[in-house]
Amino acid sequence: MARERSILERIKNRIETVNGSGSFTYDLSGADQVKIGAKFSGDRLPSAYIYTTGITTEQVAGRTTLVNYDRTMSVSVELFVGANSADPGEVHLVGMDAASDIMIALENDRTLNGNANDLEIAMATFDGEEFDMPGIAVVVCQMQVTYSETAGA
Repeated sequence: MARERSILERIKNRIETVNGSGSFTYDLSGADQVKIGAKFSGDRLPSAYIYTTGITTEQVAGRTTLVNYDRTMSVSVELFVGANSADPGEVHLVGMDAASDIMIALENDRTLNGNANDLEIAMATFDGEEFDMPGIAVVVCQMQVTYSETAGA
């Protein structure tokens, strides 16, 4: 199995640990709430959609051994959360709560079960009104997942 597949599946698994209890605000633990490669359908909120947006390979002198490549996978997670208010400030805060849930879940396993060296996360929240989805907070998470791959393996 490709390491990239394992990374995406682990990201999905980590997001599914967001269960609305403890330090989590929302519940994404349902079997149909986190999907890889699917488009937003609006049938269930909250919901998350995971996409790979690119992979780069490099060899860095002094860091990368001759038999390895350093890779960076760019992953996007789009999260949609229902807001109980049309107030833009509240929608933004709902989005930030959801973003926090995702960061807590992913940063709890930064190596993604040993498949990565590290991950870095950048988040942005939007009022769904901007996308003709009133009452929905939209969160876009951009991740950089770094890992090493043996040449020819």
